[in-house]
Amino acid sequence: MSDSLIDEKTNLEALFKVLDKTFMTVRLSCDGKIIDANLSFLDLFQYKLDELYKESYWRLVNSSYADIQEIWTTVIGGEQWIGESCLITKNGDMKWLESTFIPVLQKDGEILHILSLHLDKTDQKYAEKWKRLACRNELTKLPNRRALISSIDTLICQTDQNDMEFAVLFMDINQFKSVNDNYGHHIGDLLLIEVGKRMLQLLFLDGRLFHIGGDEFIILLDHNSNLENALKSIFALFDDGFKLDTHFLQVSVSIGISQYPNHSTNAQQLVNLADQAMYEAKATSRNEYRLYGTTTVLEN
Repeated sequence: MSDSLIDEKTNLEALFKVLDKTFMTVRLSCDGKIIDANLSFLDLFQYKLDELYKESYWRLVNSSYADIQEIWTTVIGGEQWIGESCLITKNGDMKWLESTFIPVLQKDGEILHILSLHLDKTDQKYAEKWKRLACRNELTKLPNRRALISSIDTLICQTDQNDMEFAVLFMDINQFKSVNDNYGHHIGDLLLIEVGKRMLQLLFLDGRLFHIGGDEFIILLDHNSNLENALKSIFALFDDGFKLDTHFLQVSVSIGISQYPNHSTNAQQLVNLADQAMYEAKATSRNEYRLYGTTTVLEN
């Protein structure tokens, strides 16, 4: 072996020792076979090195969460690939990794092997997942009350900076209890899901629609939205009925409105006032709205 090759190998081994202290490392052959892995990687994935040696690295990868072809094409092409990957442990658990694949080149430009570096992000991934779930309605998957209050607080800050206003719309499905009583809670649940989907057809509701429980929905409209036109668009969504299993239901909604800062500068109070206005609009069980503190009503 020439001195240059010995020096190159020595330098690589020194580099691997440094990287091993920070990362889980795996060395791959040019055909994707595992030729080495450090203890951090082996411990996390519950393998011994001889169980993985010369095995395809890709059999560990959950292909549902990674584009294996993209990763390998990038690396074999001589470029690094950096991204998120999901691997399966020996016992079948999923582990989320922040991964970097680096082609190690010889002096002639040929790939000697592939070095992959990994950081375990599983706890962070699941923490983010549960955080998202905690802020979503379990049935409709729309943002829930917790997300609503946070969003109103954010909107208050943005509005104050620009000396603007915004509106909180509290929407309730009329006679929803009768739907549950006459058709069963399954149909009631399907109706809520379909109402949520239909509402999201309105682009101005993207990120502004919340399902806070039961048949109660909240809409936040900033100063860029024309309130009356928005209300007409919302009511129009209920012109057509809902086909739910073998049933066809025609429903209407009542909407109560509070405005920031005219009615309150507190997030929860704005919701409460809009709720009060909604109950006033609900008296006729038709598509109507009521602005808090007024007798303003719009019939569809």
